[in-house]
Amino acid sequence: MAPTRGTAAGAWDRLVASDPGLHRLHQALSAGVAISTTIGLQYVYGRAVGSGAQDALVAMLLGAVVALTGWTALGEPRPWPKVRTAAFFPVAILAGMLPSAAVAGHTAATLGVLVVLLFLTVYIRRFGPAFSFYGTMVWIGFVFTAFLRLTAAGIPSLLLTVAISSAWVLLLSLTVLRVRPDRTLRRVQQAFGARARAVAGACSELLRSPPGDTESHLIRLRSRQLRLAETALVIDGWSATTGALPEGWSAAALRRRTLEAHLVVDDLATAAAALSTPGDGESRAAADIARHLARNEYPAARRRAAQLCGAVRTTGESSARATDGGRSSPLLLRFAEAALAFTDFAAWERTPPKIDDVPDFSPAAALVLGGLPGSSAVARGVEARGGWTRLRGLSQPSRQALQVAVAGAPAIVLGRLLSPDHYYWAVAAALLAFAGTSTSAESVTKAGSAVVGTLLGLGVGVGAAELAGGHTAAVLVVIVVSLVLGLYLAPLSYGFTALFTTTAVVQLYALLHELSRHLLLLRLEETALGAAIGALVALLVLRTDTRDTVRAARGRYFDAVADVLRALTEPGRDGALPPGTPELDARLRVLDLRTHQLALVATPLTNPLGHPVIRGNDPRRGRYRMALHTSLSLRIRTVAATVAYDTDLSRPGLVRAIGTLADAAEALGATSPRAARPADEVTRLLVDAQDVLWSESVSGPPDVAVRALMGAAHLIGRLADLSSPVRAARSGRRPRPAAPAEPVASSLRPVE
Repeated sequence: MAPTRGTAAGAWDRLVASDPGLHRLHQALSAGVAISTTIGLQYVYGRAVGSGAQDALVAMLLGAVVALTGWTALGEPRPWPKVRTAAFFPVAILAGMLPSAAVAGHTAATLGVLVVLLFLTVYIRRFGPAFSFYGTMVWIGFVFTAFLRLTAAGIPSLLLTVAISSAWVLLLSLTVLRVRPDRTLRRVQQAFGARARAVAGACSELLRSPPGDTESHLIRLRSRQLRLAETALVIDGWSATTGALPEGWSAAALRRRTLEAHLVVDDLATAAAALSTPGDGESRAAADIARHLARNEYPAARRRAAQLCGAVRTTGESSARATDGGRSSPLLLRFAEAALAFTDFAAWERTPPKIDDVPDFSPAAALVLGGLPGSSAVARGVEARGGWTRLRGLSQPSRQALQVAVAGAPAIVLGRLLSPDHYYWAVAAALLAFAGTSTSAESVTKAGSAVVGTLLGLGVGVGAAELAGGHTAAVLVVIVVSLVLGLYLAPLSYGFTALFTTTAVVQLYALLHELSRHLLLLRLEETALGAAIGALVALLVLRTDTRDTVRAARGRYFDAVADVLRALTEPGRDGALPPGTPELDARLRVLDLRTHQLALVATPLTNPLGHPVIRGNDPRRGRYRMALHTSLSLRIRTVAATVAYDTDLSRPGLVRAIGTLADAAEALGATSPRAARPADEVTRLLVDAQDVLWSESVSGPPDVAVRALMGAAHLIGRLADLSSPVRAARSGRRPRPAAPAEPVASSLRPVE
């Protein structure tokens, strides 16, 4: 997190923060190189063997499609898994070509085979990420063969094209375009720094916000803290990759150092939330420091923070007032000290912490193609809804395979009514509604994005075709650029992929001299038809409900909270360095993973665009609840760090309160979030924990550990929808006055 300056540095921060490790950018640009060089290779090969212009063009286009799909599949940094994956590319293409050629000319048989292939291309996803790409290649082989009306005699030449393209892409991925784990890990660490500065920027905005905007700025702050935790998970994943770690570092040491930095950012955000009193002198002073941090102006931030610390510590309250224009307070001192620690991150990265190595280190989340796993990791164990009683217990890949087959049949029939030659556009749209999705809301959203993206892509594609003027080289450049942009922007929204894929398809038909207004309209109609069928099937057939998936993620989240709390009272903890032992570090990272998974599957509930998809949903309430979960994760990390410093482990009250909070978290995870009131057991446990903590603080001001646990209990209570009057009635004790009256802001601010 070395400091840098200027507008260019700010732009760089935004780039690395949006794409941790720049892995997505590397993959997209490398895909562009792979596609363009494959096209050139196929052109040279076609000229060498004397292929006709049309045959050469088909080989170039097939090679480009294989290069795009194959390159995406070869995201694994290790060489031998790449070789093993690429070896089956021609086999997958052949598996689609042979059935298509065998039933050529027989309409009924072709449609029946297509439905079976649709089922199989999705069903084989259960065997791993590589099989998802194999399924795509089976579909590519079938469509190319049907589109060209090939017989079995024409397959060998195209299969040779596939083999050449596969070998070339594999060679590129092993040599000049290979992924360097050490460089990627360094870039992910840069992304962590950029996202930490984004948290500082949110702190500055919060501290300067007018009274009516405090709630929205608090939620934005929690959102940026969530993204910071996601980056820490990516660091954790890459640290387990061979050759990624810097010399002298172990994976456990890097995890510890990342947690230390994470805790400093948490401390900065906690102090900012507590200081966020509009118009207050302390708020303005803290906002200035946070603004310097956000702008990479570390020397200025350090100088200002040191001035405030010195004023409070040495010259007394009167000098502090003269320095910062307002009253001094422990909160301002805490904020300034966190800012000073923030500016020391660069030095921290040079020296590994002292910690025992973990020979069997495993990351909290195994990365998938360089990134965190998708929502399917959560939805895999969720039972489907609907009247399909005997099929509801099927695994998620099996359910989606059935959904695709059910959607494919009407897409074929109705698509052929629109066009006997282009019905596969409708089939592809129906199939894509289930690619990379795990819930019905995700499928419906993706289907809608496909239609919007296709509509926009038609306009962009026509404009690009006119600019290219029919020149083959120019058209191929547009195709390559479109595919690269679609790949790079795919994680943001499938609408971008649909837009740029459609742009590339328009260029293809321009090359084949088949581009017409009728064809463009047909493309939109077929896509809309297939998307509508896919959305209906997702809602009506073996539906994986979003709220059920969120409920499963919520249960795992509270189990992770309980696991961290229980680790604090386990014997054998050394307590020498925060936040504890390697085992506790691992549990904290699992908590971050569960928070990320909960936010991921809850996206349809928090995104305003998901409101029409899920009946009765309130996106604002969803964002508020997600912010509460993020706040609780922050608080649990703080609890872990403060209790790890506490050497008085004989305090029975503290140990009892931690164990009781762990029981309350487990009980809350087992309680339906739809319940009008949480289970009585949750209420009882929270009251017991708060009573113990209250008694711990009666004899004097509560120490840091007790305050952190009080804050955790407060947030668990808010998530359980327990109000202060109910707690007071149950405990017979007056509620702590530290919980403010304003509902949302008080829930997201720490209890101090």
